[in-house]
Order: sequence, then C-alpha cells, then structure tokens
Amino acid sequence: MTPRNVFVGAALIFVIAAGVLWSENSGTTQAQLGSLSKIKDHKNCDLVPHKRQFSHQPYYTGPLIDAHLHMPVSSKIVSAVGKKIGFSQMTAFGGKVTLDYIMCLFQSEGITQTIGFFMTTPFSSSAELGTAKRAEKTYPKRIAVFYMPGPYETLRVAPEKVRSVIEKNKALFRGIGELKSFDGSSLDNPYFSEMFKIANDNNLVIMMHPYHNHKAVVEKIVKEYPKVTFLLHGGHDSEWITDVMRKYNNVYYSIDADIAALYGWERQHKDKEPTKEEFLAYLHDNFDAQLNEQIRYWGPKIASYPDKFMWGTDRWYGWHFDYEVGGLIEEFGRTFIGRLDPSIRERFAYKNAERLLQSR
Repeated sequence: MTPRNVFVGAALIFVIAAGVLWSENSGTTQAQLGSLSKIKDHKNCDLVPHKRQFSHQPYYTGPLIDAHLHMPVSSKIVSAVGKKIGFSQMTAFGGKVTLDYIMCLFQSEGITQTIGFFMTTPFSSSAELGTAKRAEKTYPKRIAVFYMPGPYETLRVAPEKVRSVIEKNKALFRGIGELKSFDGSSLDNPYFSEMFKIANDNNLVIMMHPYHNHKAVVEKIVKEYPKVTFLLHGGHDSEWITDVMRKYNNVYYSIDADIAALYGWERQHKDKEPTKEEFLAYLHDNFDAQLNEQIRYWGPKIASYPDKFMWGTDRWYGWHFDYEVGGLIEEFGRTFIGRLDPSIRERFAYKNAERLLQSR
C-alpha cells in the first residue's frame, strides 16, 4: 500500500469517526429531441438545445449515447476527502447537480442513454446503491448502471461484498467499471481479477482504462474471459487498440474526453484541474485545430473497425455538468461525427453502444 493510500484511508476513517459522514441551435430541434429521447419531462426543466457556436457541415443531428460518464458520488464526505487530497474528480450530488438536472441536461443535448459509473467505497456503499436504484426507477434504462470500485486500494469494497450486492440486484447492474488503478498496480491485480470473475459469472460488461504499456496484460485478460465484453478507453496512449480489436471480438473502445481536450491540454494542467472558463476559452479558440487533429488520428481507426468504437464524454468534474460546457462538448462531438463516413455515423454515435449493452 502506498503512503498516499494510507493517507486516503486514514483521512476517511478519521472523518467518519468524527461523525461528519452524511449521506442557430445545437442542430437538434425541440421536435427532434422529443422524438429522440423518451426521458420523462420535468416540471422544472427549462433547458433547451444549446445554441451552436460554429457552423460546420456536415453536422450529425441524431441520437447520442454517452458511453463514458462518471456519476456524482452520493457521499459528500467521500467527495470532500477526495478533493482534500487532490482527487478533484469526486463531484457529489447536491445543490444544482441533482439526478433530475443531469437527466434534463442530457435531454437538451440529445443524449438518450448513458453508461454511468457509480463509484462505490466501503463508506458509501448503501448510498450509491440507493442512488442507482432511484435512477433506474425514475428513468428506466436511461442510465446503464456500472458498479465502479475506488481507484485506490483503501477505497475498494471487498470482492465478496461486491459480488453480494450485484447478485442481489441482477436487474440493476449492466457492468463493472471503470477499473482504473492510481496505485501503480497492473490491470490483472488480484482485486481486479475478482471483478473479472464476477462479471463473467453475472454476464456483465467490464469497463477498464489501460495505459500505453498495457497491451500484453489487456490481451491476457480478454483472452482469459472470452464471454465477457470489454469496453476500454484511454486516448492516444492506446494506439495498439485496433490490433487487440482485430484479434478479439469481445473488445470495444469509447473515444471521449480525448477528442474534446476535456481535462486540459497544457503542461500546467497535468496535476491541476482546468477551470470551466479555461476549458471553454481553449476549446472555442482551438475548435477547428482540435477537430482536424482528432479526425486525422481517430478517423482511420474508426473506419477500420466501425462496429467497435463509440462516443462518450468522460464527465466527472462539477463544471462538466454545466449547461454551457455540455453544449460545447455536444457540438464538438456532433461535428466530429459529421466528419465520419455517413455509413459509420450512427454506429459511432449510439448503435455500437446499444449493441454492447444488449450483449449482457
């Protein structure tokens, strides 16, 4: 266990012991959104499709499935401690960021379904399960619920408890992930190996984040579990992904944060979250350059494996759920999709994700 892991666990235990734990427009018209999305109307939802800032053509106006989204955590203390140690991605439900607001935001963006990762820790297991159940009850099939273990060892629920929760709620969970390790351990570490077994036994998708040197271990894993469908992502570090797709039919890949420089672009952002204002200014000023770069890099890969790639956002920071940010992410995604061959657009936008979810 690393010193940082010890600190995370100690901080959480201290706070819990202290008793602080508590639980022109976007190109898609209102009429089109009404037909694309079956999300129930909200009495207090007044979000409309965001006004486009660019006039690129062709422009994709059909449905979208977000194949990679981190749901806000349900425990404010887990979020607070995460932010205290620099893990700022741990946005919590609260204030404006409610389930209703997020679903309303999706509706305004033409997102008909999302693969949502519910990060669960030993200190928030009941809360996350309750949130996932409420989401499925209120918005059936709009969020494909994935059980996400913590990225640090001290934040992970014991495998036997994960199995118990999943097997007692078989109709709820569609997958396990995102599996990502911040402590330097390999994707086939003992804990993740237990997650693969649970997925295999319960017909669940596995979503995992490999790094540039993980090709061999990814091949080992997908070969060992041929009945499990694997969804990967990871950006430019994964140039070997198409070779793995060629060899194994059970591998999909989502292109999400990378295509819109969602997490930052300069050296100073490596260990620091960019602000909403920085992101909007950068993407607005570099929209065409980013678009051309990402089409040049990803276009040939998508064309070679048109049934394996899918779109997503990788939202998690609080400002990722901002209406203005979401509108620009949507516009970039739709413009990117519009640059693909017409025969591929719908597959990348939502059909491949639909097929992946139907595989379980």
